[in-house]
Amino acid sequence: MKKNIFAIALLVLLLILSGAFYLLRADEQAVVLRLGKVVATRVEPGLYFKLPFIDQITKYTKKLIEYDADPVAVVTSDKKNLVFDTIALFRISDPEAFYRRVRTVASVQQRLDDSVYAAVRIVSGRLTLDQLVNEKRQEAIETSTSIARAQSREYGVEILSVAYKRVFLPEDNEQAVYRSMQAERNRVAGQLRAEGQAEAITRRSIADRKQVEMIAEARKTAEETKGEGDSIAQDTLAKATGEAKDLYLFIKTMDFYRDVLPGTPMLLRPGEGILKYLKGVERPEGR
Repeated sequence: MKKNIFAIALLVLLLILSGAFYLLRADEQAVVLRLGKVVATRVEPGLYFKLPFIDQITKYTKKLIEYDADPVAVVTSDKKNLVFDTIALFRISDPEAFYRRVRTVASVQQRLDDSVYAAVRIVSGRLTLDQLVNEKRQEAIETSTSIARAQSREYGVEILSVAYKRVFLPEDNEQAVYRSMQAERNRVAGQLRAEGQAEAITRRSIADRKQVEMIAEARKTAEETKGEGDSIAQDTLAKATGEAKDLYLFIKTMDFYRDVLPGTPMLLRPGEGILKYLKGVERPEGR
């Protein structure tokens, strides 16, 4: 009988001891509830003690949690309608506040709708359509993250980043916006073409003027060079004919025959024309 009582007591003690300890992994954190009230929080991994049957442990993850918001329509500063499809990453940073305000991840995701939507609306109201989708997209994302993070701290969570999966136009005014953008792009293209044509005309005029100047300068240099060559030729010829007076007449006669009567048969009397220059020239032997 005593052995049975001892065994039962030992079993009860083991059950009590087994419920007096709990283990937290590295990716877990917890709040300790005593009679429904939060008495402690645990954020470090390890083995912890609790009062059996009195303390209750609620564990939460330390991992990043993804929040995928429904698309929301906003109006930009230039009165354009846009639809934002937003995603956010957050983690539970304050387990006690999280338990007191929302308790579950599903509940906090519903609360985050207000924070993220408010951030997107605030940012879109400050920027134009072009700035949101191109020029200041990264700045808009950073500002949205900052606003949403500040508004979500009361829930015990920290939003690490907000990103736009898609930014698109509502179907009812998409075509109208596209036509407006196309008209604007055509206007810019026409202006650029006109400026390009004007620049081309200016450059062609400059090139034509330089061409005329270069040709004129080249012709001038050629005429000067030719004149200098003729002067040198005349001086050389004058010096040569000064010593042999008949040489000039002979050269001019040869030039005449070459230039005026090339290949033309001629009848000459003995001692006339070119033949007179052959007087006194002995005939080579054998001819």
